[in-house]
Amino acid sequence: MECQYCKKILQTKYSLISHQTKTKYCLKLQGKHQTKGLFVCQGCDKDFNQKIHLSNHEKVCEYCTPKVKELLKKIEMLENEKNIWLEEKNILLQEKKDLIETIAKNPRKTTNIHTTLNLSVFNKSDEDIKQLVENNYNKEYLIEGQKGVARFTHSHVLKTEPNQLPMYTITDKTRGNGKYKTSNSEVVIDNGMQGLTKKIHPSIKNKAINIAIIEDAMNNKDIYDGYQEIFNMDDDNSVFREEMIRLTEH
Repeated sequence: MECQYCKKILQTKYSLISHQTKTKYCLKLQGKHQTKGLFVCQGCDKDFNQKIHLSNHEKVCEYCTPKVKELLKKIEMLENEKNIWLEEKNILLQEKKDLIETIAKNPRKTTNIHTTLNLSVFNKSDEDIKQLVENNYNKEYLIEGQKGVARFTHSHVLKTEPNQLPMYTITDKTRGNGKYKTSNSEVVIDNGMQGLTKKIHPSIKNKAINIAIIEDAMNNKDIYDGYQEIFNMDDDNSVFREEMIRLTEH
């Protein structure tokens, strides 16, 4: 019996039907969608509808020799090891990033006696700072934004007597790091001046709000701009750091 599509001669009607429904090149001539066979060669990925066809193919497939199979197995193993290594590398990189961010946000303490010799104790409590702000922080400081906060901090919060050592020193101008000594003689390494910012910012922000209301900040651009810069100090205190470095150099 002749197949009307590919002209192949088949012995029985059953063979013809099987041929026309399973043979790929005939299905292609028929314009029918070809589904992937159930039996797939592990060497070349060619698929078959019957297991016996797969077995016959594997006997001649150049990718199914023992040597090639061994190489393919090694490649698969190396790919798995590579994926595991990349996953571990990404985990380590993330842990390193998290550690750097933690160090940058949190002051570090040390009890090394040699680091305490050039500092006076930072003796201003939160209440002391709040009172200094209430009595001395004004519109002129507010208009200068973070520079004004730095000037106020340098002139009032960190003010010492002429014969006293400073309460705060800069340790790294590039990164804006500093240090100060607590009452129990521990030295705080203040990365990015975050510790100093946290000490002064709440009181100054509250006072800045009051000044902005009194001065009608919505109709006073200088007051409004200064207030906005101060309000965002928790997220970005770079202007404050730069001015503090400049002030401590003089």
